[in-house]
Amino acid sequence: MSERMHVWITGAGSGLGAALARQLGSAAMVSLSGRRHEPLEELVRELGSSSACVARCDVASDDSVAETHARIVETFGPVDVLINNAGIAMFSPAEQTPMKDYVAHLEVNLLGAVRCSHRVLPDMITRRRGMILSINSVASVTAFQNCTAYSASKAGLLAYTRGLRQEVRQHGVKIVDLLVGATATDIWSAEMLHEHQHRMMSPSDVALAALDVILRYDHPTMMIEEMIIRPQLGDL
Repeated sequence: MSERMHVWITGAGSGLGAALARQLGSAAMVSLSGRRHEPLEELVRELGSSSACVARCDVASDDSVAETHARIVETFGPVDVLINNAGIAMFSPAEQTPMKDYVAHLEVNLLGAVRCSHRVLPDMITRRRGMILSINSVASVTAFQNCTAYSASKAGLLAYTRGLRQEVRQHGVKIVDLLVGATATDIWSAEMLHEHQHRMMSPSDVALAALDVILRYDHPTMMIEEMIIRPQLGDL
């Protein structure tokens, strides 16, 4: 990176979001948002206040996203790269999944990313530069049991970003999807981690792959559109 870009990471308090922050903290100014304040503050202490700031944000709330965006722009200037990382996952058979769980997945995993993207897009289009990188899942293109709510929200996000990419590519804005397989984060139950962590990817491994994409954010003639990242041994 020839200059310090401003990167906004949603869901930055743990797991992949925190790993992304650590990878980017030395080369970028990172705005860390999430619903839990304490883990974000710990990251700022680790990275330094000149490189990171905290803005509590609930991506399921229009007002919260608007307030967060205004705050981080005031701190570090326009957002160069938005990383839509905030997400939830609840796994159960379809007939046992209550409607409120479907709504929650759509509000966070799909509409949360739409809300944040909607905030940063106008300035990116005006400046003719920028990247929106969404942390998606292989569940958006692969059928898994007990995963209908999560898969539906992630497939919707993939459809949104694919359409958005076609709309804004002529403005110099890059829309990127990382379709990520099983990664050892707290999205999984303790039992699943105990049984399967040995074959899952680590958050830092996925963050390194994302960093490789972000380093090309200002490339004038090429872009990475979609990248699938799976464990060596395949899906669980």
